[in-house]
Amino acid sequence: MAWYAKTRFYHIVHLTAWQIFPSTKTFRRVHRKYKPTSVQLHTEYPRVIDWIPFPTIRDRLIRFHAANPRIDEIFCDTVSSYVVEASMADLVMDAPAARCYIRVTDVIANLASTTPSNDLTMAVLPAPDVATLFSTPEYCQAVFTKLKMDAGTLQYKMDPAFFGKYPELFDSDATDISAEGIPLIPAKQNVLSYPSPLDNTTFQTYRSFIDFSLYSQQSLAEFFGRSSIPFGY
Repeated sequence: MAWYAKTRFYHIVHLTAWQIFPSTKTFRRVHRKYKPTSVQLHTEYPRVIDWIPFPTIRDRLIRFHAANPRIDEIFCDTVSSYVVEASMADLVMDAPAARCYIRVTDVIANLASTTPSNDLTMAVLPAPDVATLFSTPEYCQAVFTKLKMDAGTLQYKMDPAFFGKYPELFDSDATDISAEGIPLIPAKQNVLSYPSPLDNTTFQTYRSFIDFSLYSQQSLAEFFGRSSIPFGY
């Protein structure tokens, strides 16, 4: 959740409110990027897909991967591929004023273990070189602030490399999703950690919760029925 806190995914709040209390009022508050498509409204699928702010990717995930047991991994790859476009001259010293893009996770990875961002003394951009952009929390904070990464997902695009890995999720008609320009990347790129495999212990835990949910009414009725019998009868 630290990742979402830093990037302020505040639009998720309205989406979640609509999911919990579906009504005209809550639906109207859902941002246009998160409003469910016709496919979403008429198809059963893993709800984690709703958190992706690109309607065409959501529809294609449902079409090609709704029953994929590795959907959580695909979701993590999707979120890890969010980028923000910028002018390279604003970020790297003596660089041309060419369009570039940078992954959000590559920037915030160096912020997660630091003190709160407003306590940091930011470095001054442009940085001497690309490697320096990712070298310290101060430079990462400067990039984070410069590119307004905490303004939510509305300005985010997708790293083109994502569609190289998942070509079935690419929609040629959605021209405003894939980023353009030169990628600025650290020596090692960061991705969200995949969920651990479902082992037998975890499975049994989930099963017990499901059993309780299904039979809780009957169990409580039986419990209160017995407790109403006079003590010692």
